[in-house]
Amino acid sequence: MFKDFITNASLLVTSFFIIGQLFKDYRLRPSSSWKMRAAAGVCFGLQGILLMIYSVRLNESVIVDLRHIPIVVAAMQGGPVSAVFSAAVIMSGRIGLFGPSYTSVTPSILIMLIGITCGALAGNKGISMRRFLLLNTVAMIYVSVAVAMQFGLNGLQGQVASVLAYHWVISTTVGLLSTYAFLSIVRAHESTKKLQQSEARYKRLITASPDATLVLSQDLIVFINEKGVRLLRAAARKELLGQSIYDFFHPDNRDTSWTRCQDIRSGKTQPELIEQKLVCLDDTEIIVELSVSPTVYKGNAALLVTLRDITGRKTTERQLQEALSLLQKLSDLDGLTGIANRRKLDEHLAKAWSDCAANRSPLSVIMFDVDHFKAYNDSHGHLGGDEVLRTIALTANAVLLQKSHFIARYGGEEFACILTEVGAEEAYEWAEAIRMAIERLALPFKLSDANEHVTVSLGLASLVPEASAPPEQLIDLADKALYQAKAEGRNRTVCYGSTDEAADK
Repeated sequence: MFKDFITNASLLVTSFFIIGQLFKDYRLRPSSSWKMRAAAGVCFGLQGILLMIYSVRLNESVIVDLRHIPIVVAAMQGGPVSAVFSAAVIMSGRIGLFGPSYTSVTPSILIMLIGITCGALAGNKGISMRRFLLLNTVAMIYVSVAVAMQFGLNGLQGQVASVLAYHWVISTTVGLLSTYAFLSIVRAHESTKKLQQSEARYKRLITASPDATLVLSQDLIVFINEKGVRLLRAAARKELLGQSIYDFFHPDNRDTSWTRCQDIRSGKTQPELIEQKLVCLDDTEIIVELSVSPTVYKGNAALLVTLRDITGRKTTERQLQEALSLLQKLSDLDGLTGIANRRKLDEHLAKAWSDCAANRSPLSVIMFDVDHFKAYNDSHGHLGGDEVLRTIALTANAVLLQKSHFIARYGGEEFACILTEVGAEEAYEWAEAIRMAIERLALPFKLSDANEHVTVSLGLASLVPEASAPPEQLIDLADKALYQAKAEGRNRTVCYGSTDEAADK
């Protein structure tokens, strides 16, 4: 008898697996359509008939089996409809196999009662181990009544207790195991279906993405959308599948990018946007904004990579930066002479003052202007005067560029030079170099009383700045020296506070 029960149990588990496979694409629940629940009930009913064929025969007229378990599971899975249909199929099978006798009709009616009762009790709550124990207990009460009646009719009352105890233990144990197996099968199918649906949605999202999107498995491209195919200049997707993404990275940053991607894969680094230069299949170089994040593809760890072509944007940014740099440069230059303007002079002087104050080093300023410039404008015209200013500015700038000293147009015909870490003696030499370079130009001056050529007068001042003092004081001192140079006859250099260093020319 034990061996027959084991056979029944094996058939039960196997048939549950088959039913699970049949309904793997259709989640069966009490809220499913009545047609699906009816179909499930028929399957569970056929399972009951199979168990009945391999039932345990106690004597010529008494058999026991586990046919009630499919009805219990049908009730939990599909509610009353599935339970009644499964009971009806089993009832039909019982009468068909053993004929319309008392011993067939009575169990058949009992089976129908089990189906109706279990269906009503199961309701719409679904399958669970606790609910199985409840419904199995109810079904076994019906079965126990039927078995007791059959044993009574055959005069085997003494065997009822032992047979029922055996039946209860086997039914409960095997029922729990088979229900657990069936539940595992159902959940596994549901998980698989959810995963398939998730991957399908995943692919649709990637396909519809406005950016180039691809999936990497072991650094190989296993999926790429159409935008990615076009971005990498491929004729078809098959040209890219199976290729390493790193083959498209520019050699200059390939190793760095590989390391960063591995860090993201291992969790050492959070996903971030990376600017990356790529080399496409046609050798075109593009700049992309690359995003890498861990994902799962077909059940395996993978990387989701999004590429956005920013080549045009980077070109625009570079052009804009160049334009801004040019604009900044133009805003710092004097429009007439092409050297620095007054605003740039103030900025440079403030920085030089601060640096020299911090280093306790000297700072010198040379101020100079064109002698008798108003008279020059009157005799040569304003265009001629502008040309003289440009020529003088370029000449003085060329002298000072030898040591990267600074010169700016201070205003009108007046210029200012800033010499960082230069004392009075060296500044005087630079001032004289400027004066003589301009004198050597021999720019004609028709109406000059002092000289037939254009000349300049220069004043300079030098000191070690104090951080708390205003830098403009050095300009004022140099301007006073310039005023003194003009008073002493022009075309000369005067150092503030040292008239003996003035040179008459």
